[in-house]
Amino acid sequence: MKSTSSKTLYQLILLLITFTISILLLVYLHLVFLDLVKNLDEKTQNMKAKIQIGEYLVQDIHKIRSDFYELATTATNFKSRQIVQNRINKRINTIKHSLEVLQKGGTLKRVIRLNIVGHDDTKKIIIYKKNDDSISLESIDLLPKLIQLENMIKKVVSLLKKQDENRLNLNGEEFMKINKEIKRFYKKTPSFFIRITENANRLLYEGSKELITLKKTIQSQKKQYTNLELFLIFGTLLFVFVLGFIIAMQINKNAKKLERQEKSTRGILDAQENIVVVSNGEYMIDANKALVDFFDDYSSFKEFSRKHICICDFFENINNEEYIIDKDYDGLKWFEYIIKNSNKVHKVAMYKGEELNQFTINATKKYLDNNTFIVIVTLNNISKVISIQKKLKQLNDNLEDIVDEKTIELKRLNETLEQKIKIEVEKNREKDKTLIQQSRFAAMGEMIANIAHQWRQPLSAISSTSTAMKLQMQLNLASKEDIIKSYDSIFKYVDFLNTTIEDFRNFFKKDKEKVEFDILETIQNSISITNASYKDNGIDIILEFSQDEFKTKGFPSELSQVILNILNNSKDVLQNIQDENKLVLIDVYKKENQNIIKIYDNAGGIKENILPKIFDPYFTTKHKAQGTGIGLYMSKEIIEKNMEGSLSAKNSTFFVKDKKEFGACFTIKLPNI
Repeated sequence: MKSTSSKTLYQLILLLITFTISILLLVYLHLVFLDLVKNLDEKTQNMKAKIQIGEYLVQDIHKIRSDFYELATTATNFKSRQIVQNRINKRINTIKHSLEVLQKGGTLKRVIRLNIVGHDDTKKIIIYKKNDDSISLESIDLLPKLIQLENMIKKVVSLLKKQDENRLNLNGEEFMKINKEIKRFYKKTPSFFIRITENANRLLYEGSKELITLKKTIQSQKKQYTNLELFLIFGTLLFVFVLGFIIAMQINKNAKKLERQEKSTRGILDAQENIVVVSNGEYMIDANKALVDFFDDYSSFKEFSRKHICICDFFENINNEEYIIDKDYDGLKWFEYIIKNSNKVHKVAMYKGEELNQFTINATKKYLDNNTFIVIVTLNNISKVISIQKKLKQLNDNLEDIVDEKTIELKRLNETLEQKIKIEVEKNREKDKTLIQQSRFAAMGEMIANIAHQWRQPLSAISSTSTAMKLQMQLNLASKEDIIKSYDSIFKYVDFLNTTIEDFRNFFKKDKEKVEFDILETIQNSISITNASYKDNGIDIILEFSQDEFKTKGFPSELSQVILNILNNSKDVLQNIQDENKLVLIDVYKKENQNIIKIYDNAGGIKENILPKIFDPYFTTKHKAQGTGIGLYMSKEIIEKNMEGSLSAKNSTFFVKDKKEFGACFTIKLPNI
């Protein structure tokens, strides 16, 4: 058992470690793939940043071109030209910074005019990373053009300055000459701006083209990454599931094996009639059900062990050396003394309630390992054996007196039984001179028949046993064991006859006032009265009840008469049926504030045309010699008038051992208290 537990623990640890490693591996794989996807997304964002920088370059070039023409056509004085020139230089520097970002990587900040009340502008920040050592062709191509543009602006500014000087000096000829030169210069500039714009547009085109390619590549890689991640996750989960399933099956197998071992051990332990206690030498570890059954004050061993660490707490000192008590035996504990002197018979005495019980006691020491051991103590109750020994001694002394006394008692009972019945009948006649008298006479006839059935077999057995014993003693063939066995048989039959007499006496006893009584006990007494006649007719009586006690208030003997009336009616019908499976079912249960008694038989039911009449006085389907027709009428009167209940009848189906039966059903309802 210990090996199985250790193996199960190791398997659980292995499963836990495998599951943990798998979770960590899945998390790691997920983080790796997230990083790969993040890199792909950063490439996309970087390419978008490059395209956006190109868009700003094109915008700046268009603005410079506009300012360049404004420099010659719109500005009319030095101050105006200086403002336009500064604006052009500022945009050229912005373009240079943008190209530097494209070439080396970095951050580009642009101010965007919004023309919104309260928000004149906003800042746009673009971050571009240079991922390789390649040279930006756009920067190489555009930078010389910017230098050329700066030289063109200087030349235009110089010509415009000369033009202003000739105008101020009123030198018309030189003014017109310079004016023509300025016009010729401006005619050459469109091609320059077209080329520089084409270079910037190429940046946008190449970037857009590269972005499309990159997006396709990234989408393809993302799909590959996702598929790979899903494959790895599925593979890992499948591996964990398969391994977990194998381990779980093994654990389940070990658990079932362990459970079977524990149940087997517990079953063997509880199956022992003797009290078995397992201890570690200091306190009790376990005990079988017999221990709890013996001590009524405890519902379980757990409750018992909370108050007592040793069963020796209950050992009584009766001043007999054979009997063990909780004391020191020459330096040995009591169980060590038993183990050491295993060749001797050891006994203990313990009280169960107020009754002193005596046991033989044995102790066995078993080592689980080098340092651990258990002590198994068994106690065999010998109280009955001692009692029988005493009785045997008494029987040997006065056997003949007992037989004579019991014989006289039996004769007295036989002589007085009929007189007792007549007295009970006379008492009941006072209640109702007509109906009750007839009812009790009918009941008396039934009882006498039942007495005959109940007494026939025990009296025959007593006669046979006595005759055989006497013959064996005369021939000196009887051993002591045979005599004891014969005496026990006679006593058993005598007790049975006494019990039978008491049952019949209780039936005919008149209740003077209502008393609280147990319905179930009354039903069982009624069954015992009619049981013999039922057996003679091959009819089984089955009693089912939902709890152990059903209390009501009324007259128990009258309820017994009602039960017997119904049982006798069922017997009369069933004994005329050719069926091996003849039975009566009595079902007792509680519903709300009522006790319900249902009595079924499988005789096929009551004919529908006579069912409403069965409780009418003097109505009977039997021959006049067999029935008076007042039994069920009186039963209904007793239940409804004397006991505040109800009695009804119908035909109904019912089930016994999953077999469907059909017959009459009598229902008695009595108040519950």
